[in-house]
Amino acid sequence: VQFDFVNWISLALVDEAHRRWAAQPVGSLAQQRATVQTYLDLESERQQLEQEITRLYAQNNAAAAAEPEARQADIRRRQADIAPQVETIIARQIETVLAEEGFTLGGHVMPPVAFRLIEPPTTLIISPRDKIERQNFMGLDPGLSVARRTQIEDTLQQRGDVSAYVTDVGGLGSYPTMVANSSFLPWLIDATAHEWTHNYLYTFPTAIAWGYGDDHHLTTVNETTASLVGEEISRKVITRFYPNWVAWLPPLNAEGKPARAPSEFQLAMRQIRLHVDALLADGKIEEAERYMEAERVKLVAQGHNLRRLNQAYFAFHGSYALSPSSPDPTGAQLRQLREASGTLRTFLNRVGWLNSEADYLNWLAEENISAQ
Repeated sequence: VQFDFVNWISLALVDEAHRRWAAQPVGSLAQQRATVQTYLDLESERQQLEQEITRLYAQNNAAAAAEPEARQADIRRRQADIAPQVETIIARQIETVLAEEGFTLGGHVMPPVAFRLIEPPTTLIISPRDKIERQNFMGLDPGLSVARRTQIEDTLQQRGDVSAYVTDVGGLGSYPTMVANSSFLPWLIDATAHEWTHNYLYTFPTAIAWGYGDDHHLTTVNETTASLVGEEISRKVITRFYPNWVAWLPPLNAEGKPARAPSEFQLAMRQIRLHVDALLADGKIEEAERYMEAERVKLVAQGHNLRRLNQAYFAFHGSYALSPSSPDPTGAQLRQLREASGTLRTFLNRVGWLNSEADYLNWLAEENISAQ
């Protein structure tokens, strides 16, 4: 069930070259907004139908699901008709902001923003059992069933030395990048800019990009940097092109940073992670695993549908250190490094030249930022 990236990227690159060559007009700003909003409305309707279909099947009423399934199929066809326009509109809007930030070569944003609204590959993460660390990361076929995901995880874990987790992702930094469908425009633009950041970092011949996954800390720096850039670019694109969406952006605190209060779930996950780290550091692997399963059951009873909670789960989600659930100081450090860098390009270029954790620690020392 491994996803065929070579075939998908080859076909997508040919399509992207044709789009760039054809240079289809995207209409006035008002027309662009209307096209994007139509797509978002269709996605919102599709998601509602998906929930209805799931409910009907759960009630063993497959016959009643036929009508909403037909409506959902029609919506998918209508989305497919306008998806190329929506992708082109959003890509050009992001490029406008990136150009103003200085990310140009010969008058063009490099690399160009290119993405596809698509169901990204399902992702397999493997971590050692004795520590939380992303050991392997593999794209699998999109839309794997829950039963198939569980089977893959259980089969791998029979080895006895690894923890496995199969999950959906919001996007992947291939080229063109893949971005999951959403009816929430700020997230959609954030995810597109996030994945473009991975592409930009690939223009540097360093471990921060080409050694992705080889160094646990550099992986966290890479993903957290992409989250910061996505957050910043999304706010600027929304403010400039979609003023009716500004009210949906996270509020800013007195320091101009997004003011997100952690949810009860995020606080709970932070405490679980800290306790698991402590148990694993003491070599208490089985105790840590029993603890995670007991906490998962509690969270499910509270309405959080956690199918799996293990070392691999934390290895995946722990790479995004901006999350309030993360105990990793990298998120706060990178925010301070972004502020000290002046421009976004200066910041991203410095990240791009990181070749080791020592490089990162030296950067912190230069800016008098704590490494703890």
